Amino acid sequence: MLMKTQARIMRLFAGQIIRMFTIREIARELKMHVSLAHRAIVPLIKERLLKRNEQKLISIDYSGNHETLAYIEYLRSRDFLSKPKNRDVGMFAMEVTDKIGEESFVLLLFGSAVISPNPRDIDILLIVDDTEKIEFHERFLENICSGFSLKFEPRVISFESAYEMLGKREEANIMNETLNKHLILYGAGLFYRLVKKGRK
Repeated sequence: MLMKTQARIMRLFAGQIIRMFTIREIARELKMHVSLAHRAIVPLIKERLLKRNEQKLISIDYSGNHETLAYIEYLRSRDFLSKPKNRDVGMFAMEVTDKIGEESFVLLLFGSAVISPNPRDIDILLIVDDTEKIEFHERFLENICSGFSLKFEPRVISFESAYEMLGKREEANIMNETLNKHLILYGAGLFYRLVKKGRK
């Protein structure tokens, strides 16, 4: 079980999957003493939730512990959706997950909606398990979006497309954008498995 400080650190990394930090940068970002950050990080590295490279830069280890990472993502989305201004996003996510009729999918926010207090629109990404389902799910999402006053910008891709985009690490594409600007509304464990497989 993660301690409170460790959960805060993991939330920082989960929000920026491909970013690397020094311990000093982590402490500064989270407004905590460097020694406290160091004490919390050492067990996270031992448990392979975080990893440290030869330059002593620390990053998230998305190769395993997907249940713990899914829990951290749940905490992030819960905090976001608990704010009154994000109530409609929560209602949208609930409607999609209730009506989708699928079991294996990922639903997330990405882009400016995650980091800006007043985004112009809300970028939504639905990742489904089969290319043949994309067109159906595009219509499905557009239908749900039409019931909200928020300007949702839904996109649908397949697992196969997600792997392909993640494999092109230097390319500007939706999946690479989500890695450092995302909020997972459903399917966090699956999202990390997609990332692990796509970024071999």
